[in-house]
Amino acid sequence: MDARQVGNSWVPVLGLGVLFLTGAAADLMDPEGDGAVAPHYVVGTLLLTLLTALWFLRHPPALRGTRGAYGLVAVLIEAGVLFGGAGGGLRGCMPWLILGLGTAWFGRLERARAIVTAGVVTACAGLLAVLIDVPVLSGVLQGLTATVFGVLAWRLYVMKHGRREPPRGVDLASLKLR
Repeated sequence: MDARQVGNSWVPVLGLGVLFLTGAAADLMDPEGDGAVAPHYVVGTLLLTLLTALWFLRHPPALRGTRGAYGLVAVLIEAGVLFGGAGGGLRGCMPWLILGLGTAWFGRLERARAIVTAGVVTACAGLLAVLIDVPVLSGVLQGLTATVFGVLAWRLYVMKHGRREPPRGVDLASLKLR
C-alpha cells in the first residue's frame, strides 16, 4: 500500500478530466448546444465515484481532514450531481458546478492549493456556461476544464513519482567492443 499523500489523487483527477472531455464532446454533438449534458455527468460521476473508491482503497489520499469530512464530501457531490442533473436546472450545468465546488472542497481537505484552484476554475467555467447563452461556449469551457484537470493530474503524478532523469550519454570508447 502506498503512503498517504496528495499525489495519490492523480488518477481520480485524470478521471475528472476524461469526464469533462467526454462531456465537451457530448455537448458539441448536442444540436441545441446549451450545455444540457446532465445525464452524462450523472452516469459518469457514478462510475467515477466507484473507480475512485477502489483507487483510494489501494492508494489512500493524504487524509489531512477527518474521515467523516471526506465521506460527507463524497456523499454531497454524488447526491448533488444526481439530483441537480435530474432537475435540469441552470441549463443542465448544475452537475458541472457541483463537481467544481466539490473538487475545491476536497482540495481544501487535502490542503492542496492546486486541487482547490482546479475546482474553482471548474465552478467558474460552469457558472460562465450558465450565464452566457452562446451555443458552442459550454463545449469549449468543458474542454478547458478537461485541460485544467489533465494538467493537474500530471502535476500530482510528478509530485508522487518525481521527474524522470534524462538519459545519460554513453562513451562508446569505454565499452571496448573490440
